[in-house]
Amino acid sequence: MTDLLKNKVCVITGAGRGIGQATAILFAKEGAKVFLTDVDEDPLNDVVETLRCSVSTCNVACMPADVTKLSDCENVMKAAADKLGNGSIDVLANIAGMTKDKIIQKMTLEDWNFILSINLTGTFNCIKAAEPYMRGAAKKEQEESGKIKTRSIINISSTSGTTGNPGQINYAASKAGVIGITKTVAKEWARFNITCNAVAPGVIETRLTRAKKEGEEFGIPEKQKEMILALQKETGLAREPGQPEDVAKVILFFASPLSSYVTGQVLTVAGGVIGSI
Repeated sequence: MTDLLKNKVCVITGAGRGIGQATAILFAKEGAKVFLTDVDEDPLNDVVETLRCSVSTCNVACMPADVTKLSDCENVMKAAADKLGNGSIDVLANIAGMTKDKIIQKMTLEDWNFILSINLTGTFNCIKAAEPYMRGAAKKEQEESGKIKTRSIINISSTSGTTGNPGQINYAASKAGVIGITKTVAKEWARFNITCNAVAPGVIETRLTRAKKEGEEFGIPEKQKEMILALQKETGLAREPGQPEDVAKVILFFASPLSSYVTGQVLTVAGGVIGSI
C-alpha cells in the first residue's frame, strides 16, 4: 500500500461486481474513504464485508441505488459527503454499466433506451448529483482561502465507444457519449481544479464478457468468445485476457495525485487488442 488516496472521499458506482468491486478494493488499500453503491444490494454488501475483513484500516459505507434515477444519485452523494467527507467528495468513479447486445435490425427501442439510461444518463446523473460536493465545495474553498484541492471524476467508456463493435450499437453509442461527457466536464470544471478523464476497456473478464450459455442473461456467445481469445493470443500482450484489476489500476491513476495535471483524456486498457473485434 502506498496511500495514494489517503483520506480521500471516493464514491464508486457499480461497486458490487467486476471493475467496480476491484476498484473499491484497490482504493481502500490505498487509504481512501470509500462510499460504494450498486443497484444490487446483496453483492454490494458482500464487497463491504470483504473490505472490512481484508483492509484493517478501511473506512467504508454503502447505499444501494439506481443510477438511472437522479434522486437516488442525489441521495448517494449527500450520504457520502455527510458520512465520510464533511460536506465534500474528492473522487467520483462512474463504473455502473450494462450491455444488451443485438444486431441493428433486431435492436428494439426498448433495448436502446435501457442501455443509454444506465451507461449514459446514469453517468450524467451521478456527475450532476455530485456537483454541490465537488464543484460547489471547490468554489467555497476558493472564496474562503483562495486554495482549491484537486478532485477527480473518472468515467468508464469502452473500445466499443472509440472504435465501434458489431452487435453493440446501443452500447457503443452510450460509451461514445460518455467520452463527450468527459471532455465537456473537463473543460467546464478545470478552473475548479476538478479533473475528468475516461477509461476505455477492451474485453475484460467480467460477467458481461464470459462465454454465454443457453438460457443465461449475461455474457457473449461462446463462438464469439473463442474468436476473442484467439485474437488475444495473436495480437495481444502475452498473458491472460484482461482482468478487472487491470482497469482498476488505471482508474487509480486518474484518481490519484499522479494525474493531477491530466484532464479530458481517454485511456484505452485493452492489452493491445484494439479495433479488431
